[in-house]
Amino acid sequence: MSDESSNFEIVLPDGTVYRPEKKKSHTVQGYTPDGQPKKMKFSQQTECKRCGECCMRDTPVMLKEDIPLLNKGVITEKDVYTIREGEKILSSIDREAYFSSMELIKIKPIFGSTTCSFYDPYEGCTIYENRPTVCRQYECWSQSIEITGLEGRRLTRDSLFGKIDLIKRAIENHEKNCSLEKFAELVDELKKQKSESVEKIAEMILYDSSIREWLKEKLSIEEDVIPLLLGRSLLNIAPLYGLIIEKEGENFIIKVTQEEEE
Repeated sequence: MSDESSNFEIVLPDGTVYRPEKKKSHTVQGYTPDGQPKKMKFSQQTECKRCGECCMRDTPVMLKEDIPLLNKGVITEKDVYTIREGEKILSSIDREAYFSSMELIKIKPIFGSTTCSFYDPYEGCTIYENRPTVCRQYECWSQSIEITGLEGRRLTRDSLFGKIDLIKRAIENHEKNCSLEKFAELVDELKKQKSESVEKIAEMILYDSSIREWLKEKLSIEEDVIPLLLGRSLLNIAPLYGLIIEKEGENFIIKVTQEEEE
C-alpha cells in the first residue's frame, strides 16, 4: 500500500467497492512535473497596438510631409502651435526644462495636460488613419525613437506663410521685438535685482499682447490660430523662466519665483 503506483480496492460492508485515486503530482507554475523549467514563448511587438501611451506622453511634431493633412482639413491651423527657436520648454520625458534648438510646429495638447488633442480615452486616436508622419514612424517598442532628418523635414511658419507678405512681416516684427534670447537675458538681470530690466520686460510683454490683438482686429485672425503665427504668449511661458506675470488693467505685475534648491 505504500507504493503510490499500486492498485487496490476496498469492499465496504454494504458491498460498495472503493478505489482510492492515485496521488496527483504537484508542479510549480512554469516548471514540468520533474522540476525542469518549461520552455516559454516570447513574441516581439512589431506594430502599433493603439495603447495610447505615446498620445498621452506628448504631442507630435508636424513635418512638411504633413501639409496634405492641413490642406484636407484633417488637422487645422487651430489644432497646432509654434515652439519658437530658443524657447524654454518642459520635457515630457524627464520633466526638465530645456531650450528648443529649432522652431517646431506641434499639435496642441489637451488643456492642462501633455495629451494630444486628437486622443480620446475610449476611442483612441481619432485621426488614426490620417495621423501625422511622426506618429506613423514612431516605434514605441524600438530602442531608436529619434526622428531622422528633423532639421530639414520639420514644418515651419515660413513653409506655411512665407508667401503671405503681411503675416510674414508680423512674424518678423514679433521675433525682433519679443526675442526669446533677449527675454531670457532680461529675466536673469531681474533676478540679479537690476531694476531697469523690469521696464524692458514689461515693454516686451505689452508688444506681445498688442500684436496679438492687432492680428485679431485688423486681419480678422481667430484667436486659436495666433499660437501658430506667433507661438505661445510671453505671459504663458514666463513661469518656465521663473516669472509670474499678472495683468491688472493696462498694468503688469511681475514677480520672480523662488528657485528650488537642488
